[in-house]
Amino acid sequence: MELIIYLEKEVAFYGIVAVYVLACFFAPSLIFFLPVHIYEFVYRKKWWGCLSCALFVYRISLFHGAGQILLWIMTVMLAVLLAVRTGQQVQEHAAFLKLRDSSVEEQAKMKQRNKELLEKQDYEIRVATLSERNRIAREIHDNVGHMLSRCILQLGALMMVHKKEETLYAQLSSVNASLNEAMNNIRESVHDLHDESVDLKQAVVEATSQMRQNYELQLVYDMSPQVPRNVKYAMIAIVKEAMANIVKHSNATKVSVMLREHPGFYQLLIEDNGTQIRENKHAGIGLTNMRQRVEALGGNIHFRTDAGFAIIVSIRKEMKECG
Repeated sequence: MELIIYLEKEVAFYGIVAVYVLACFFAPSLIFFLPVHIYEFVYRKKWWGCLSCALFVYRISLFHGAGQILLWIMTVMLAVLLAVRTGQQVQEHAAFLKLRDSSVEEQAKMKQRNKELLEKQDYEIRVATLSERNRIAREIHDNVGHMLSRCILQLGALMMVHKKEETLYAQLSSVNASLNEAMNNIRESVHDLHDESVDLKQAVVEATSQMRQNYELQLVYDMSPQVPRNVKYAMIAIVKEAMANIVKHSNATKVSVMLREHPGFYQLLIEDNGTQIRENKHAGIGLTNMRQRVEALGGNIHFRTDAGFAIIVSIRKEMKECG
């Protein structure tokens, strides 16, 4: 198409030149438009046209004096100069536009790289924080927890030995209650630290990573970091069970996993394009377990078998989360 447009423009240009040349033979006064044609020839870099125009200058010299010939030469030189300067300006403008476009493109790339770097840094900080929380929870459980357990057992033995001494027994019972309360508090704190150290996104990525070897996998994750631990565990378990069912019981080639947080609920959607859905008691048990997990959280789960197999989970947020 561009070649056709170019040829059409060239044909039109040559046609105008031919008409002008013929007209000059019948109306010599039209030769005064010669500088315009020279300007166009120089601008288009058609040097053969400039040579042909020299014949017209020679023809003028036969019928006019030296002064008028000099005026014609100066006019032609001015046309050549304007054509050259115009061509230079056009080239400089094109170079400026190219430089501006490349600059804008480089700035966009730089912004994207900076954004990716910041996201990577935030992710690394979060991973390091979660790892440190997990380490602290493990150390508290292994050291302080075991020491408190040993103290509680030893205190229980002392209480049995001094059971008949009411005053001492009462004091030991008070200490035992305090130790048990401390043990429960530490246990809850350790569980909270461990639950916060679970990265839902990373867990889902790990649960689906093996699928990329044999399936076309699409993973969409759009969840905030503040997801309740029971919701985290339920979604991780469902994703793992669904991936196992696809491998064992489906002939799918494409798998899609989407986790998305809405203003009022959490959503999990797992789909595949399998066409042979085989009935299997173990798969049925897995689906039953999924349903029980979701219903325990007050959510809903649906299984769809048209156009492949799909698992659709929605879990409502608590009122304080929605607010």
